[in-house]
Amino acid sequence: MKKTLLKKAAMASLFTLMTLTVTKANAKETFIYGETDNGLIVSTLNEDGKTLTPKWKYEYRYDEQGRLTEKKAYRWNLRQQMWTPAYLLTIMSNDSICIMDYAEWDKLFCNFERNRQQSVYYVDSSNALLTYYSRSSACEISENNK
Repeated sequence: MKKTLLKKAAMASLFTLMTLTVTKANAKETFIYGETDNGLIVSTLNEDGKTLTPKWKYEYRYDEQGRLTEKKAYRWNLRQQMWTPAYLLTIMSNDSICIMDYAEWDKLFCNFERNRQQSVYYVDSSNALLTYYSRSSACEISENNK
């Protein structure tokens, strides 16, 4: 009885996995990446194979040393035919610490204050990760020491 039940469960799991794999394969989109002066635009190739639909736009800012300090993401609003802000990633770093602040766009207040999160990474002189912690706007703190 147990063996039959286990075989049925294994077969059901295998069938589910195969179905998900086929579904995933059929849902593949062709992404086109186009560089801009200060960022990147990601589009998908439409079914006609000739036209593109914009999906994401990324804007980057760098400091004097060429390090990334800001990444701003926008989603394409097909109905309004315009870019709408999605999230902002701000990065501050020096030789031993990297602080990354993430916030999503708040449509109501028109600012990047929703779902705020911060991650702090400490590295040694060889740039190996020593420790990090992160916290969200709900003031949760999680730590991971190497």
